[in-house]
Amino acid sequence: MSDLSARVSPIFVEEAFDCAQRAGLDGREIARKCACPAELEEMTLKDYGRFWFTLAQEIEDEMLGMAAHPMRPGSFALLCHATIGTQTLGQALRRTLWALGVMLGAPNGAVTVRNGQAHIVFIDSGAPLSAFAYRTLLIVLLGPICWLGRRRIPLLQVAFRCDAPSGATAYSRLFGTEVQFGAPQTCVVINADYLNLAVTRNEAALKRFLNDAPGNLLVAYHGSDDLAGQIRKLLADMPAQNWPNFAELVRRLNMSPSTLRRQLKEQGISFRDLKAEVRRSRAKHLLTTSDMPIARVADHLGYNEPSAFFRAFDAWMGTTPAQYRASSRLR
Repeated sequence: MSDLSARVSPIFVEEAFDCAQRAGLDGREIARKCACPAELEEMTLKDYGRFWFTLAQEIEDEMLGMAAHPMRPGSFALLCHATIGTQTLGQALRRTLWALGVMLGAPNGAVTVRNGQAHIVFIDSGAPLSAFAYRTLLIVLLGPICWLGRRRIPLLQVAFRCDAPSGATAYSRLFGTEVQFGAPQTCVVINADYLNLAVTRNEAALKRFLNDAPGNLLVAYHGSDDLAGQIRKLLADMPAQNWPNFAELVRRLNMSPSTLRRQLKEQGISFRDLKAEVRRSRAKHLLTTSDMPIARVADHLGYNEPSAFFRAFDAWMGTTPAQYRASSRLR
């Protein structure tokens, strides 16, 4: 996993400073007050967490004024304590969604399972929140869930109801998959198998976790320097036709096959899953930003037959490539 010395994307620091300004405060002055760099490019995860905590105390809202109701200081810790007694991640997820609904008022989240995927959908009938607000909501929700499950849970799909902000690519890098903006509902999709994982954390471990919060919440999705992130970047930087097989990957990383499998398992992912993630992201990008024929898209993604791509895409997105392309152009 990433450590707390990793840098935060400047766009997220700037948006936190904007939250301070809307509350009548000077973000840079708050940063100096808690011994954090006031320059956008210099903040680490640890700095960012300290800045966030200080600002939340100043305005008495751990969501920094971005939700329907303030999330009073101590709410996040209370939420985490409410999940320690759960048996599975599915139970913890549902309890967290219920607690957030009580604390924030809106949007209200619910999880449904279909075709082996868990869809976490947020219902909000009012005006959309900002991308930064939705991003913060997901981190507050999923950061503790990843910690409880002792692994980074890959996100198969992320959609925000709001328009794309400037610096939108930072959101995709944060969550490890392309974020769709302008969607009918804010939604996250994960593999439903993760809901069955046992929760084995205890109160002592929770105390240590909360000591590093909220900076450590970003660690779950700021994983570019962990093993899975290294492999994901390796695949993303080359054509699919040139991707290494498992034996070649072992040699590139100078690891034994058993060590590589074990470390990936600890991060809750496999080499096959990583290849699927990169293929899915490329497929969505090509279908929405180009007129490339679908057969060529399949070839670009390394499929020998278009039919194999159609089956894979339907499993990922629940629709055909052509339907996905058409619907993306109606938004």
